[in-house]
Amino acid sequence: MLEMRTRHDGGLANDFALVRRRRMMGFARGVTVATLAAEAGLIARSGLVRGDIRRGFGTANGVARGVPLDIRLRLTSANSGRPLTGHAVYLWHADRDGNYSLHAPGLEQENYLRGMQAADSAGWVRFTSIFPGATEGRWPHLHFEVYPSIAAADCPSARLHAAEVTLPADACSKAYPGHPGASVEMACVTGDVRRGLVATRTVTI
Repeated sequence: MLEMRTRHDGGLANDFALVRRRRMMGFARGVTVATLAAEAGLIARSGLVRGDIRRGFGTANGVARGVPLDIRLRLTSANSGRPLTGHAVYLWHADRDGNYSLHAPGLEQENYLRGMQAADSAGWVRFTSIFPGATEGRWPHLHFEVYPSIAAADCPSARLHAAEVTLPADACSKAYPGHPGASVEMACVTGDVRRGLVATRTVTI
């Protein structure tokens, strides 16, 4: 269990290396991974930068099904309180069964439920996804990393912050009726199962 958790908790550096090694990126107009290997902007051109993370990108065509979840994170400066415009967030999480694409047995050739977005002028990034399931006995949660920009994310050492956002008990009960409650709540979740749930969190860096 610990080995699997370490693999899927590896973040962008680990995940993108797998995507490249498994040749899962699709580039337009005949551009190949080999052509771009020594160039900046590989992540930006890979298909990973997107708002809707329910489908795979590049050569992966899987689709994650489940209760709709709109994820909204706001990045602010710990020093000034101002929004961190242009900073990039890499976000990933488990599917409704608690499995991670790229890592879980049978999902090694899938890359859904992971993506990157740049913060807008107010510091917000938004992802369209599904409500994650519990994995390895842990409460449903989202993983994310913050970089100075999408271009900077090509260099793993540029990472500024890494954390998890836990989804609250009442939201989990809506998504999965009969699921036991929990005392820790980190994200604010509103909405309903029919129209979709919205998870909101401010991240101070």
